Amino acid sequence: MSAWPPPSGTPTEQFATTGAAVLGRVLDDDQLATARAAFTELLPFGTTGGYATIVHDGWRRAPALAALVPTVGRAAAAAVGVPALVLFHEHLLWKPPGGEAMAWHQDYSYLPLDRPDGCTLWIALDDCDATNGCIFYQLATHTSGEYRAAWGIWEDDDPRAALPPLPLGDGDLGLPAPTAAGHAIAHHTLTFHRSPANHTDRPRRAWALSFVTPDARWAPRHAPHPRSAVAPRAAGDPLEADLLRAAR
Repeated sequence: MSAWPPPSGTPTEQFATTGAAVLGRVLDDDQLATARAAFTELLPFGTTGGYATIVHDGWRRAPALAALVPTVGRAAAAAVGVPALVLFHEHLLWKPPGGEAMAWHQDYSYLPLDRPDGCTLWIALDDCDATNGCIFYQLATHTSGEYRAAWGIWEDDDPRAALPPLPLGDGDLGLPAPTAAGHAIAHHTLTFHRSPANHTDRPRRAWALSFVTPDARWAPRHAPHPRSAVAPRAAGDPLEADLLRAAR
């Protein structure tokens, strides 16, 4: 695929064909203001690295964010083409001016789950384009299987270490997916994507939600993850009953 947005069709058709779907606006003005305000309150709890300051599972601290999940989750479920999804994890990302690039990767590489079902719902809280670090995609890569994690390999017996490397290099730029504030993209957890550095003088805020199908099960050895510290969790355990659900 060589053009963005994906070819015309419903979000469900886009998701199935290209591994990414343009959902349009999912937060109205009031909801966007609510999400931004919650982000500001939660930012001191974030972890800062060269790429961004990241706040994990903000919905557990901010009821206003939790209240938005069913609304945005319905749009994600419609795009994936399933009746319901479960919010396994979400994080707020503050990419400051000068924030570094994020390399090509697949989100499933970092999920301690037994299957790559569901999607990542990526909601822009600021207008995002190629200058301040919007997502770049290699479309239609979601059907090519799982590849070696770009970073975070535990040790030699990490099952991801035996996978082939992503067939992409620094010269593979991909397609920029500019996204207006309050708008969203849903992408498959196997779709190749990256984010360039923020070359502007303004931060780029985004809300990324990992939605999975209700029948997904824990697979702690599959990948390290902020939620991997939740105990006790063993291979085959069902998702927790207190996780937020979204239905079409």
